[in-house]
Amino acid sequence: MKKRQFVFALALVVTACAAEDISAPYNPPTPIVSHEPTIFDIDIPEHASEERLNDPRPNIILVMTDDQPYHTVDYMPFVKTELIKNGVQFENGVVTTPLCCPSRSSILSGQYAHNHNVLTNTLPLGGATKFDPSLSFSILMQEVGYRTAYFGKYLNNYEDVQPYGAMPPGWDVWKVFLSKNLSGGEEAGHMQYYYRFSQSENGAIVEYKNNEQSFSADVVTRNALEFIRDSVNEPFFMTVGYYNPHSPYIWAPRHKDSFRASTNWDWVLYRPPSFNEKDIRDKPDYISDLSPLSEDELNTAHLQILRSLLSVDDGVASIVAALEKAGLDENTIIVYISDNGMTLGDHRFGVTKNCPYESCIKIPFIVYAPGYFEARTDTNLVANIDLYPTFATWAGFDVPETVDGESMAALLEDPSTPWRDEILLEHWPTEDGVGSLIPEFYSIRTHEWKYTEYSTREVELYDLVNDPYELLNVAGKRDYRDIQAELKVRLQELKKE
Repeated sequence: MKKRQFVFALALVVTACAAEDISAPYNPPTPIVSHEPTIFDIDIPEHASEERLNDPRPNIILVMTDDQPYHTVDYMPFVKTELIKNGVQFENGVVTTPLCCPSRSSILSGQYAHNHNVLTNTLPLGGATKFDPSLSFSILMQEVGYRTAYFGKYLNNYEDVQPYGAMPPGWDVWKVFLSKNLSGGEEAGHMQYYYRFSQSENGAIVEYKNNEQSFSADVVTRNALEFIRDSVNEPFFMTVGYYNPHSPYIWAPRHKDSFRASTNWDWVLYRPPSFNEKDIRDKPDYISDLSPLSEDELNTAHLQILRSLLSVDDGVASIVAALEKAGLDENTIIVYISDNGMTLGDHRFGVTKNCPYESCIKIPFIVYAPGYFEARTDTNLVANIDLYPTFATWAGFDVPETVDGESMAALLEDPSTPWRDEILLEHWPTEDGVGSLIPEFYSIRTHEWKYTEYSTREVELYDLVNDPYELLNVAGKRDYRDIQAELKVRLQELKKE
């Protein structure tokens, strides 16, 4: 490992936000620091061949975190100063079902959850055994000549797939986490996905010991680097699936002092107007059943999440360095996302997901390809279901009719390309945790509005332009009857897609 110096310099924009002003923006300052990402080095003897470099098909790397709050990319120095600065950042990137297994299944299949039928994380409604692996884009990627790999976290309860550690079709290299006799619920997370974990490595079960060299994020990074080294002369696709920063928010030992007062790396309290929302009279009944965490508990979780993400930042920096060493940095596209957003006290939720609010559905969504697309912040509404058709366009295979998403390829090249103005969001009650309290819901999200219908017949309508933190539910209000009626009709149409 070696260090590479980057200056993490961001504009300090402080905007006061009075609680009664629902339209006031929340733009806290991000401290200016100098940080040295840890670069995991790998020997790559030679550059890619001229034949490979002349091949118009790009290499594609999907970097996926687990349960990452949208705003936390501001504390990832390399991601912020390299990927976002020189890539396309979609500030309206969303997941259609804000929960790990349904969202990951939507990424693999390009389908809404109501079509791939993985509705939750565990049986009977969800989990890895409910997913049909023949729907995965990796199969067609392989057929057109791509070398494919999956590293890290796959689908929840993958260990229930038989035979144990089975390698699904479409993958040439498979090194994926397995749990082993773990206790505790999904929301509590699992320490063994950070240390003392096991993996299916092309079907063989490999155990990792409890030491610093076996921190799972670093194992995933090293596997990714080896795959780049071994694939320099053929087009490749890989998913780099970090468990970070999922609870219990474990960080690499080298980051234990980050964001402490003695390090001159400060952080800003997360206090949007929706933080532990006081007036919930306009909210659905289940909100009153939530048990808000204390400010100290939320502050601690926030800090731990930021520390946990630094090893991901190191991994991304290491991947980019390896691509440069292989001469592949200008013909590789990196997509950075999370499987869902995460609340940090928003609307009285603690640190959780599943909700229809922006903090649950919005994710970091970055496409980094300096040789292909002009760097910018893009306001178009894109979703996890769009990745499959986008990969298909880049790799050169036809998109099956079963896919619900749209290819972003033309949009990335030209932001004025006609694009959608609405997306469907959906949720089914989970088997336990906060998600079990949230009734089944369907939402339509546009640039200006979000309209939600619950199975309890409760409804919500938010003006996202004037009320971006969803503080005032205007459903049923006289002035909003027309837009509510219009969105209600369109929601029913989306549910049939």
